[in-house]
Amino acid sequence: MQLDHLIELIHAALPLETAMKGDKLGLQVQSNRNEISSIMTTLEVTDEVITEAQNNGCDCIVTFHPLIFSGLFSLQENDRVGRLCSKLIRSGIALIVAHTNFDAFPKGTSALLTSELGLKIDRILIPDERHKGRGIGVVASLAVASDCETLLSNIRRVCGSSLRYSEGKVSEIKHIAIVGGSGSSFIEEAINSGADCFITADVKYHTFHRAKGEIMLIDPGHYEMERFVPQGLASLLNEITSGYTLGKTPRIICSEINTNPVQYFN
Repeated sequence: MQLDHLIELIHAALPLETAMKGDKLGLQVQSNRNEISSIMTTLEVTDEVITEAQNNGCDCIVTFHPLIFSGLFSLQENDRVGRLCSKLIRSGIALIVAHTNFDAFPKGTSALLTSELGLKIDRILIPDERHKGRGIGVVASLAVASDCETLLSNIRRVCGSSLRYSEGKVSEIKHIAIVGGSGSSFIEEAINSGADCFITADVKYHTFHRAKGEIMLIDPGHYEMERFVPQGLASLLNEITSGYTLGKTPRIICSEINTNPVQYFN
């Protein structure tokens, strides 16, 4: 498959205009190969992920978190972004980003976690007015209302992490707002949605104060909420490339590297 054809397919499935303003999307590193035979999906690019792609013969990586986000004025080995870009170029590996346009995808970041938690999606938290069925976050519901402790135990099991949380105004949880990753800026939308609980990451201390007594607020961690994204991206790529007729369909694999830089001391 030609690289430009792959990019066209990705952007058709994940329109750039559905992304958050200022996001960095699409082709970030172009290698010396235009024919793509094997793609690896990952949450983010690290040295270990590039080595894994090399060992698997991949000539393209589709990442969720952008590698290049702010101005890049030089490629130097003592700078993380510069080093990784240089390594990709030397390895002949192209890099494509699908970030908040995948968040807005109906089967995207928040929907993936919702499914893992066994919840049913009722509606989009913040709908995209131009693209029906897309938007940021979801409001979902439990088949049977749950007490707070049982809900916390389930989230901890699914996300595999310690949880930070504050209590809301009800002891039984039925409706839950979810924004995968850094979504605490949407606290007002979550409260106004009528949800009993809001699950998101990177929550600041004062945001917990804002939520306390209004809506249960749970922070499982950024990586922990988005750990299902690489498989979601792989599923999407398999779907959109399956009918490709202009060349050989690329092999698609999912990175097995844990890229979380955060460690916990208990």
